[in-house]
Amino acid sequence: MKTSDWLICLRNDSRPRELIIEISTYCNYACIHCFRYGAKDFKQCFMSKDLFTKIINEAERVSVRRIIFSGWGEPTTHPSFMEFYRETKSRGFEVVLNTNGYRLATYSEELVKTELDELYVSIDAIDVELYSRIRRLGDLTIVSKGLLAVREAKKRLGFMKPIVKAIFTVNKLNVREIPKIVSYAKDMGISEVILSYYIPYQGGRLDIDCLGETDCREIFREKLREVALKSLETGVKITKPNINPSTTRSCPFAFNRALFIRCDGKVNPCIYYSRTWETKILGIKRRIREVVIGNVLSDDLMDLWRKNASLFFKLYFLSLPSCLDCELQDFCHLTMSNDSDCWGNQPSCAHCPYLHELSYCPV
Repeated sequence: MKTSDWLICLRNDSRPRELIIEISTYCNYACIHCFRYGAKDFKQCFMSKDLFTKIINEAERVSVRRIIFSGWGEPTTHPSFMEFYRETKSRGFEVVLNTNGYRLATYSEELVKTELDELYVSIDAIDVELYSRIRRLGDLTIVSKGLLAVREAKKRLGFMKPIVKAIFTVNKLNVREIPKIVSYAKDMGISEVILSYYIPYQGGRLDIDCLGETDCREIFREKLREVALKSLETGVKITKPNINPSTTRSCPFAFNRALFIRCDGKVNPCIYYSRTWETKILGIKRRIREVVIGNVLSDDLMDLWRKNASLFFKLYFLSLPSCLDCELQDFCHLTMSNDSDCWGNQPSCAHCPYLHELSYCPV
């Protein structure tokens, strides 16, 4: 890569360190804030065993360190989820599961015995009725039983893993519930609660957007002040997003050297750009075009990594503009999509909510 007077090249030993593997795009929930409903021509699929084996073989060959089961669906809906999980652990990878927690009780004993490294569970309300309104078809009592089963298995077996964390997607319906999550987390054996703004999308519930409402953001600040002391008292860590967009930016995929692999084998630089969909952040509609850099069925994983080096370089060193706090964003046609930006990047990540640390990115 040539930049002004500099000639920059990727180190020979550079490689992806993490893979986010989407083994399923099916889900047993129908959450009102789920952006899978905003994807164009979204297809439901289970990853085939042959494809999964190929991915794991490739990951082992290039010395990937960490495998994350996540994506645009619920991993535990896959009929072969535990088979895939056992295979991954047996190869010596660090393994992370991102789940809605509904089937957690079923797998809790084995996940603890095999030392699942990290477990992320989405908890968007502590009030049972509100939880069911937000996470439709879900049941908080069932999720709680699963979390308690993990906690008790860890205690009984004397294991520290998995480290359990909760993801709380902040919207106008649940913003006042935030102080309750600390006590709940303490009771359930959750060590960290990650607060994340809901990303509004076309066709979704725009009326529950908290990021785009000044009053809601102020309530959010107020509730964060309430949880600060509780966090110190209980030892439960609270990780918050930026309350407003700011030039403070960091791409989790670039920082963690990660790639996203869809259930059909297509490889994307990140989860946000793995589908074509439309968002509406701070009142501005944007068309997000899927960015595909290859397919593990036909391409070498290291070749794909090197093919993506230019984009990762720009993200790692923030060689791109910042759309969400730009005074021209209401008038600039370039911000209407991720095709390009005013610095000539193609594609552009300048308005990604994950880059701006407004929402949690699953890496």
